[in-house]
Amino acid sequence: MEARLERLLEYVNRISKNEANYDVYKKYEKEVLSVNASDLFTLFYEVHKNGSKPAEILVYLDKLIHLFSQSLDTKRLEMPQDSFLDHMMQENREMEKRLNAIKTILIEDKYQFIPEHLIERFEELIPFELHYTKLQNILFPFLESKGEQYQGTTILWSLQDQTRKRLKDTFDALKNNLPRQTISEIIGDYFFKAFGLIQKEEMILFQVAHELLSVNELEAMRHQSFELGFIWIPLPKPRPQPKFAVDNAFFTTETGSLSFDQLTMVLDALPIDCTYVDENNKVRWFNRPKDRIFPRSPVIIGRDVRNCHPAESVDVVENIIESFRRGEQSEANFWIEMRGKFLYIRYFALRDKANVYKGVLELSQEVSGIRALEGQRKLLQWDK
Repeated sequence: MEARLERLLEYVNRISKNEANYDVYKKYEKEVLSVNASDLFTLFYEVHKNGSKPAEILVYLDKLIHLFSQSLDTKRLEMPQDSFLDHMMQENREMEKRLNAIKTILIEDKYQFIPEHLIERFEELIPFELHYTKLQNILFPFLESKGEQYQGTTILWSLQDQTRKRLKDTFDALKNNLPRQTISEIIGDYFFKAFGLIQKEEMILFQVAHELLSVNELEAMRHQSFELGFIWIPLPKPRPQPKFAVDNAFFTTETGSLSFDQLTMVLDALPIDCTYVDENNKVRWFNRPKDRIFPRSPVIIGRDVRNCHPAESVDVVENIIESFRRGEQSEANFWIEMRGKFLYIRYFALRDKANVYKGVLELSQEVSGIRALEGQRKLLQWDK
């Protein structure tokens, strides 16, 4: 690592220990004023590599961004028009409009702080979850493919989770009609996190993506975003993509034979999200059911499965995989309620005929309808 970055890393470590006063800043001022967006990824990677968890870095992240903002602002690039990054910027502008509209209501006390009206306004923000989903499933994997230092996206993922939780806290506070001061503090913290995420995306994340990713990679991100969708902005026009070449090979076993197209149709017809992770912890395949529960994008193929989960749940993923690898377990089951759905999530160890570990098959299914079944149905009856 170059001397300039080593000095910056020293400064970051002092900030993390709450040792950063004006005299300390002056000692590192030259390096601070030279910082670019890519430097921050390298610094956070080094801090994380030295044992700091994303949640610990988030404690002083905003202080750090504030100190580096002068340098980062001078190095901002314009995003390519009608690109994935441009679309994400447009979504940010729309989110800001809605946040500012709520702030205006609170400042003017237009509704005399009637919780029901504020709940309606905050409900308008829920679709922005899709924005975070696109970052996690499209942009983050593309950046990670450029080097280990770009795995710092886990910090942003943790911040997205914190912001999402704070929005839920806001709903709970309003619905339970907590004291106005308490509600104001929760809303204020949510605004701080939501506006802060927009700043970090545009000052750091998008800048690095624009510098690192090729024209073809940016176009691939744009194309993949159509599968997940857009919020609050005019639907961009799709552009032709190269056809995926497939030979006419058949999948043949003693139980039958299927062409490539037939096998794809069978797997995609299953009402279950299927994902295969190989023995090296790399995502190798997923199906495309009609109503996918957890978003997937083709760019995750080859991605380390640990990077496909928020930092707070990585320990669970590693525990499952290593228990399977050691032969201690062969199956792990979870069931959770999420967004009005009851999800049954199962992990199965895959082993070859010699009982050598070959990876994990993850299956996720929405089972509310199955849980509600009663009696019997023996005659044909079409569900509406």
